[in-house]
Amino acid sequence: MSAHFKIKHSKSLCVVENEQFWVKPVPLDKIGMLNPKNPKLFKIAGGKVGFFDIDVCSFDFKSNSLNLWRGSVINWLKKTKIRQIAEEKLHNIIEHRPKFAGLNMRDTHLMGIVNVTPDSFSDGGQFLNAEMAVQHASKLTKEGATIIDVGGESTRPGSKKISLKEESQRVMPVIKELSKNNTLISVDTRNPEIMHKALFKGAQIINDISGFRNRRSVQVVAHAFKKGLSPHVVIMHMQGEPDTMQVSPSYNFTPIDVYIYLEEQINLLISAGLPKSSIVVDVGFGFGKSVSDNLSLIDWMPLFHGLGVPILVGVSRKSTIGKIDNDASVDMRLGGSLALTLRSINAGVQIIRSHDIQETMQAIKLWHAS
Repeated sequence: MSAHFKIKHSKSLCVVENEQFWVKPVPLDKIGMLNPKNPKLFKIAGGKVGFFDIDVCSFDFKSNSLNLWRGSVINWLKKTKIRQIAEEKLHNIIEHRPKFAGLNMRDTHLMGIVNVTPDSFSDGGQFLNAEMAVQHASKLTKEGATIIDVGGESTRPGSKKISLKEESQRVMPVIKELSKNNTLISVDTRNPEIMHKALFKGAQIINDISGFRNRRSVQVVAHAFKKGLSPHVVIMHMQGEPDTMQVSPSYNFTPIDVYIYLEEQINLLISAGLPKSSIVVDVGFGFGKSVSDNLSLIDWMPLFHGLGVPILVGVSRKSTIGKIDNDASVDMRLGGSLALTLRSINAGVQIIRSHDIQETMQAIKLWHAS
């Protein structure tokens, strides 16, 4: 379980703006964005979600308490005693994100899941045959997926590692076939050897659930970039390893702990030579997190725009939905998946990883139309 913490609301910025602090935009609904009486409107990551209020917060690790000041951006910039730092943090939040793997980050994109595994938690065994996997990928693309995420190793809670040979035999034939159709391919792997093979076989995105903790993985993508392959990466947060991550996850304050980790890994990859424009982050919903941890990440999702890169969220059919809804089975979690997806989009998330592309696309269209 995560450590218990409390939120202390403060009227003074001086209490909050200490040596290390964070800024979370407060998203507006459509009515709020149309209100002419609002002060200057800002857009999250240059996208469609607006805000004029922010939460400025810091964490006291000794008392396990979050100090928080809420106010308008205008008042913050007027009152802060560290104007330059404040403007830098605001810039990270509102700066338009450049294209990621050719995709406009002002739009919402869907990443379709193709698990070439016998034991994934949701669709294990359904697409173990390469031909079936390619057919499923084609179906997801027709339904609206702009990225196909191919994985050959199950990383569900309690899963065990497989050999590199087995993972390679599962994913490489699929990547080879999909690359013939100009599909934007992501490979879901934590193994540098698979990353190397996949990039040189046509994959453009490396989706690493271990967040590039393996320095060899960092070297692989840096080498590929130097060779002119333009690799893109998804840095995900996971506490522990798949086989033990749900045994006893523990955090001080989950959003900030995750934020600090992702920021460190972004800087690591940039220092290795990868452009910031080639990086996306994923908070790792369900990976080494309790139900309360997962929900707090959804609540605090706007915070992660401060990292200055696009955000990917994967909530599709996750166990948290079942735990909240009477142990709903995997095939009965579509409603919860869509609810969490729409909350994420309202927070300005750019990429949604999903099993159910057609239904998710419909929900997003209606969300934007309403």
